[in-house]
Amino acid sequence: MINLLPVDKKAEIRAARTNLILVRYIFILLLGIAFVLGSMYVTRTILSFTEDSSEKTIASNDVKAGVYSSTQAQVDALSASLSSTKVLLDSEVRYSKVFVNIAQLMPPNTVFGKLELNSGSFGNTPTSVKVYAKTSADAVALRENFEKSSMFSGVSFQTILESGSGIDGYPVSVDMTFTINRTAGQ
Repeated sequence: MINLLPVDKKAEIRAARTNLILVRYIFILLLGIAFVLGSMYVTRTILSFTEDSSEKTIASNDVKAGVYSSTQAQVDALSASLSSTKVLLDSEVRYSKVFVNIAQLMPPNTVFGKLELNSGSFGNTPTSVKVYAKTSADAVALRENFEKSSMFSGVSFQTILESGSGIDGYPVSVDMTFTINRTAGQ
């Protein structure tokens, strides 16, 4: 079949087809824009309802929280009290632990005459005590044990008497001075 249409008619038909395609694209583009705008409107409406619901929930929770504000104040006061109690308990000295630590440092053949501890015995205050030993070497071993320990500082002998003025079976008596660190009872 031979195409007998004139050339300018062919150009007009092609232009008409192109225009029809452009009109379809414009229509599809307008549908896309309408869809996007509709989606934005629906999303904004849903967010608005959610915001209103959230504000109502916040308002009702504020009312409920007002009821518990006195309880919260009591909880805060108790918490502050417990924190000060914790500080106090952390600084507590367990005298039984101090005595056990001292007993572990004492070599055989040594005994204390009298050891009294109170809250002033710890820190910077030196403690004086009379120690009895069977030999001078036992007394020196006691001093060395105390010097090596981190629980005591300033360990020294004041006087050493080997004349038998001690108790039965322990002829050496020593006046010993040391400072007990707070870590000894914690």
